Amino acid sequence: MTPVDLHLAEWNSPAAAPDPARPARNPDDGAIERLRTLHGEAGRNLALAQFVARVPAACVVLMLTGALALTWAAAAGGAGLKGGFAWAALVLLGIVAMIRLHIRGFARSLRRTPLAEAGADLRLLLLFTGAVWGGGAFLIMPDQPAPALVFFFAALPSLGVALTLRDAQGFAAFAAPSSALVAGATLLGAWPLDMWVASAIMASLAISSLAFVWRMVRTRHLLPRLPLV
Repeated sequence: MTPVDLHLAEWNSPAAAPDPARPARNPDDGAIERLRTLHGEAGRNLALAQFVARVPAACVVLMLTGALALTWAAAAGGAGLKGGFAWAALVLLGIVAMIRLHIRGFARSLRRTPLAEAGADLRLLLLFTGAVWGGGAFLIMPDQPAPALVFFFAALPSLGVALTLRDAQGFAAFAAPSSALVAGATLLGAWPLDMWVASAIMASLAISSLAFVWRMVRTRHLLPRLPLV
């Protein structure tokens, strides 16, 4: 058998024929999947970097809101010297820790900052600050505070954190303990319109949380998708 005959035999062999039931694999599929993974990772890193970068604005909002709350509570007959000083010192401790995290990591050198670790530490500090803020309802509020003061004390800082940080987990870390503690103090202290005020506080927390959920769903729909080849 000549070499030409051998070549024709191999060409006509059933083993060499492609299987029509098996789709041909595109060599670019793996590259596209890796590109999608890198795209998602870059998006998460950008979100974390922006989250840490917005810390100073959130701290300014908390300091201004805290000063206003202390002034209003003192004018209403609350905010004793010891309780007010203890609450302000603990809130400032959380604020200073967040500023230190921002300066040590993001502001000094973004390349040296492990963003995932910085974001996790920041959310823990927000959880601490939110718990301290909610505990202020037991420390600085008068015996029978006005419903507007109580709602302001619970809702305004949470709204400020939501608008400045724009991070769902960070917002939840601060707002959940602060709102729950203020609502609990309202019910335990039998303050004026206690049920209505506590319900309004938790409703504001739920509305803000739903706004974050809607934002995440909308972002996923608007993100550009890589074309399939």
